[in-house]
Amino acid sequence: MSELLLRPLAEGDEFAFIQGAKLWSEDDLSWYAFDWQPGQPFAEYLARLRRNTAGLELPEGFVPNTMFYGFVDGQIVGRLHVRHRLSEALRRRGGHVGYAVAPPFRGRGYAQRMLTLALPICERLGIQDVMLTCGDENVASYRVIEACGGCLAERFYDERDRIWVRRYSIVGSKLSGGAG
Repeated sequence: MSELLLRPLAEGDEFAFIQGAKLWSEDDLSWYAFDWQPGQPFAEYLARLRRNTAGLELPEGFVPNTMFYGFVDGQIVGRLHVRHRLSEALRRRGGHVGYAVAPPFRGRGYAQRMLTLALPICERLGIQDVMLTCGDENVASYRVIEACGGCLAERFYDERDRIWVRRYSIVGSKLSGGAG
């Protein structure tokens, strides 16, 4: 596997970003970029991401957050979202970190590498107990979380989405790279 670089988008990433978006179907585009739509100027999206990180003009229900993209050889293979704190809704479902790997790149270890790189970022933000959730049927995701030191805190039924959900916690030395 080529080296993966996890970082926020920059002005020079427009081509890689647009190419990366093409790897997702319209239905799945929110897994790649929450509030970007095809045709939206890239500079507007970057400005929105920067405001999100600064906690400015956040959409309703959002908390300060930073979106990172995983680059391999200049191509975006996935994204990872770090929420700087949790709302009540995120405590229930979502957690501090969410990630997605583009369909053509799944099964290559990129999700685990992105999560491993994100844990020290969480620690620098003062998050001592990183919470993550995933659907119970999402075996690939919970294996990634467990490989990065995640301990299953609970399984619960989400009435709204009508699925079983797993809630995990990653604490301690695992945040500084002691796992994965």
